[in-house]
Amino acid sequence: MKYFAAVISAIFAVVFAVLCGFVAWREYGLWVIAVSAAMVLSLPLSSLLHELGHILFGAICKIKAVPKFRLFGSSCCKLIPKTDKKLRVRLFFTALGGVLVNLAVPVVIIFIVRYTAAPAWLIFLVPSNVYLLILNIFPAWFDSGKTDGLVCNDLLNNTDNAKVLLAVLTVQAQVLNGKPIEEVEEKLLFDLPQIREDDPAFISLSELRYEYFKAKGEEEKAELWKNRFEELKKEYA
Repeated sequence: MKYFAAVISAIFAVVFAVLCGFVAWREYGLWVIAVSAAMVLSLPLSSLLHELGHILFGAICKIKAVPKFRLFGSSCCKLIPKTDKKLRVRLFFTALGGVLVNLAVPVVIIFIVRYTAAPAWLIFLVPSNVYLLILNIFPAWFDSGKTDGLVCNDLLNNTDNAKVLLAVLTVQAQVLNGKPIEEVEEKLLFDLPQIREDDPAFISLSELRYEYFKAKGEEEKAELWKNRFEELKKEYA
């Protein structure tokens, strides 16, 4: 799926780049070269807009999204829940925020360039936003992480990955709201399906299990999970 997603998103981006290039050529002549260069270099800016979408929708849904932005490469967000109520719905819309912004940007730009006196060079942002939109719609798991489409698909179908993620965020929300970790329900930490060890949710679960046993004074179990967490963090984080 990830290769299919990468190819389809690249094709859409190229098609829109050609169309936008034609518009820029009609408007600016040879200056289309500069606009075309801006299209290629705009991916980091569009990626930033994508992460801002997560931040905005997360704020609305009471989930703090802290971006880890890479200038060249895949960016991501660390999620910090402010409540453990209706987390599945809140997380779904937070995950959806990035693609909605990537959809809104080209739609708005095309509209204002077509129907107002806005400068045509604004279309340089269209292809990269289309690329990120299509790429993240597909439920795929790249080496750099999951697409938003995969996160939303997991939540809709309540997969094992979603169950672990929701349990982790529930515990984190309860602890952030003042509940001692040793008092959380054990089923939230242990009555869970097995998922891939490179899943960020499993890495966070390992850390929570370490903190849980440490708080309960069970040093041997705490040490086991501490070592497990550090190994996973070193290899995958």
